[in-house]
Amino acid sequence: MAAVVAACFAGAATAQSTVGELLEQGGKQLAKADFIGLMPVRVEQKWANRQGEESLLLSADGKISGSGYHYGSRSDSPVTGSWSLADDGQICTPKTFTAWNNSTNLCWYVFVRNGTYFGSAKAEKDSKLVPVTSFKPAGDAKN
Repeated sequence: MAAVVAACFAGAATAQSTVGELLEQGGKQLAKADFIGLMPVRVEQKWANRQGEESLLLSADGKISGSGYHYGSRSDSPVTGSWSLADDGQICTPKTFTAWNNSTNLCWYVFVRNGTYFGSAKAEKDSKLVPVTSFKPAGDAKN
């Protein structure tokens, strides 16, 4: 969504590799109101360093819950944290992997095209996009 861009999104190649390319192909940045309207939202992503993945629930009250899985150690960890959303649509997701005593605090922007979501550390046209495995409203889902 946390190490979201730099350490959590998959680094796979996409048809759109930059924000500008995505916008030219009809994509858009998710506005603050649109993001809030999705709450609660489930975000599943692979880490950019390819060392693990996570499944997070961002709840309407600003909390993050979920779990992470580290491939090398074959271990998982609960995740706790909070998220905040700036007026320009930037989401910040400070969180802690409690079993590993490891924390991250990254901020990113969400973009969407044809129901596929992407993250970017910046909203500038030359900024790199990374795909999100799954980004969907969770309804009344509990973690």
